[in-house]
Amino acid sequence: MNELIVGIDLGTTNSELAVVRNGQVEVIPIHGQLIMPSCVGIDAQGRLVVGPTAKNQLVAAPDSTVLSIKRRMGEDIRVTLKDQSFSPEEISAFILRELKQEAERVLGQPVHKAVITVPAFFNERQRLATQMAGKLADLDVVRILNEPTAAALAYGAGDTAAETMLVYDLGGGTFDVSVVVVESGVVEVKASHGDTHLGGDDFDQLLVDRAVAEFQQRYGTDLHGNPQALRRLKVVMERAKWVLSDEPYASIREEYLDGEHHFEMELERIEYERLIQPLLEKTLHCVHQSLEDARLEPKDLHKVMLVGGATRTPLVHRLLLERLQLEPRFEINPDLIVAMGAALQGAVLAGEKPKSILVDITPHTFSTTAISDFGDEERVICVPILPRNTPLPATKSEVVYTRYDNQDKTLVEAYQGENPLPEQNIFIGAFRVEGLSRVPEGNPILIHFELDLNGMLKVTATEKITGLAKTVTMDTRGEHRFDLDEARQNVAALMGSSSLVPAPPSEPAGEAGLEEALTIAKELRKRGEALLQTSLDSDDADEINLLLRRSAAAIANRDGADLKDANNALSDLLFYLED
Repeated sequence: MNELIVGIDLGTTNSELAVVRNGQVEVIPIHGQLIMPSCVGIDAQGRLVVGPTAKNQLVAAPDSTVLSIKRRMGEDIRVTLKDQSFSPEEISAFILRELKQEAERVLGQPVHKAVITVPAFFNERQRLATQMAGKLADLDVVRILNEPTAAALAYGAGDTAAETMLVYDLGGGTFDVSVVVVESGVVEVKASHGDTHLGGDDFDQLLVDRAVAEFQQRYGTDLHGNPQALRRLKVVMERAKWVLSDEPYASIREEYLDGEHHFEMELERIEYERLIQPLLEKTLHCVHQSLEDARLEPKDLHKVMLVGGATRTPLVHRLLLERLQLEPRFEINPDLIVAMGAALQGAVLAGEKPKSILVDITPHTFSTTAISDFGDEERVICVPILPRNTPLPATKSEVVYTRYDNQDKTLVEAYQGENPLPEQNIFIGAFRVEGLSRVPEGNPILIHFELDLNGMLKVTATEKITGLAKTVTMDTRGEHRFDLDEARQNVAALMGSSSLVPAPPSEPAGEAGLEEALTIAKELRKRGEALLQTSLDSDDADEINLLLRRSAAAIANRDGADLKDANNALSDLLFYLED
C-alpha cells in the first residue's frame, strides 16, 4: 500500500483538502463541508477556533479573529488574536492543523505528508513561509506546487489529446494565469504570470467603499473610524457579490449599522461590474503577458479554464470571451480543482503510476549582481542566470570577473525579479568567497544557480582557474527572520491542553440566538416608538429611549445575549405601559 500524501489548497478565503484513494480523487469534507473558511480565532472561552466557527465570530469579535492571512505570508510581521500575537506562518499552521486533524478523522488514518499549493507568482520568501507553516502543523511538505499548475494537472490527467490551455485562476486574494500544453500524458507549463494582491477580497473592499460613501452621503457619518460597522459591511457586501453572480440586483439591509441608523441600498450588477473592471483589466494584462512569454497568440489556445471562486463573476466570462475569442469553461468545480490537482501530484510522489507527467516552471527571474560601466559611472546591475518560465528543476551558470588586481575575495548575491536594478528586485541572499588567487583583474568566477521543484535556490561560486568553490542554500526569506522553535512553542501554547479540542461548530458567544432576537427586537421597537408619540410621562419616555438605545447598540454589536436582555426589559416595560 502506497503512503498517503494529501493535497492541500491553502487559500486566502477558503481552504480545501483532497486525496487519491483507489485511483480516484476525493475531496475530503472538513466540518461536513468541502470548503473551509481560512479563518482563525480565539473564542470567549479562550479556545482556538478555526474555519466556520471562527468566521461566525468575525463581526462580533474582530480583535479575536484573523482572515486572509495568506496575503501576509513571508512578511516579518505579527498579527494579534485577542491579547496574543502570532506570525503569518503560525496562523496558517492553525488552518493546516485543522485540515490535517479533520482529514485524519474522516480517513481513519494518520496524515503526515502533504503537497501544498501556492500562487504561481509567490516569491521564494512566501514559499518558504508556507513550508514553515506545514512544519508547525506537523506536516512534511513534500512539494510546493503552483496553483494553476495543480489545476492544469486535474484538467489534463490521463488526457492524451494535444491541447494548449490557458488556466485563469482568480481566488479570494491572489490571481495567477498559466499557459499549459497537455500532450501524450505530459502537462507542461509554458509560462505563468500573476498578482499576489488581487482577488475577490479587493472586489469586496470596493463594495464596502461604495456602501461607506452612500452611508456618509445619507447620514453625514464617516464609517471609516468604526471597525465594527466595516466588518459588518464586509460580510453583507460579500453576500451581495455572490447574489450578483446569478441575479441582476442585490438588496442590502443592515439594522443600526452605526448604532443609530439603518442602512439599505440596492446594488445593480452593472454598477458592481463597473467598479471591478479596472481590476479585471489588470488580470487581462497578465494573460497577454503570459501568452507573449509562451510565444503564443490567443488563436493558438484550445481551452480557457477557470479556477477560483471569483471567476463566477459574469464579467470575467465576458471579458475573456471578448479578448480571447474562446468560451471560458469549468468542467470541474473551480473552488476544488486546485486541491484535486495537488492530490494527484501527491499520489505520484507516493508511488502511484502517474496519469500525467508534470513539467513546471519558475515564474520569476533569478539573478546575481555585477558592476557595469555607464560612461564615467559604475553601477551595480542584475545579471540574469535563470530567466522566468525556465522549466524546473533548473541548473544554469554564468561567469563574472574580478574587478581589480590581486582581488582575493568577492561577494556573491542573489535576487529575484525582472528589473535590471537590484534595489527594484527581491533580495534572496549573499555570501563571500575568500582565498581567491592573487592574479590580475578579470579572474573568472562561475556562478551556478540550482532551483529545485519547490522553487528553492542553491548557489555555488567557483574560481575557474583553481576550482575553489563555495556553495550556499540561500535563505530565501531575505531580511525575514523566523525562529521555528519559538514558533512551535507559540503554536503549542494555544493548541495545547483543552485548546486541542476544537470548539463545537455552533454560533459563537455574542451571535447565539441573534436572528431570533432581531425579529423580536423589531416588533418591540415599533411598539416603543409608537408609545413615544403619545402623551407619556417624561420618566417613562426616558426609560423607553434608554432601552431603545441599548437595543440599537446590541444590534450594532451583533450581541445576541445583550439584545435578548434588552428585549426582555423593553417587553416588561411595554406590557406595563400599554396595559
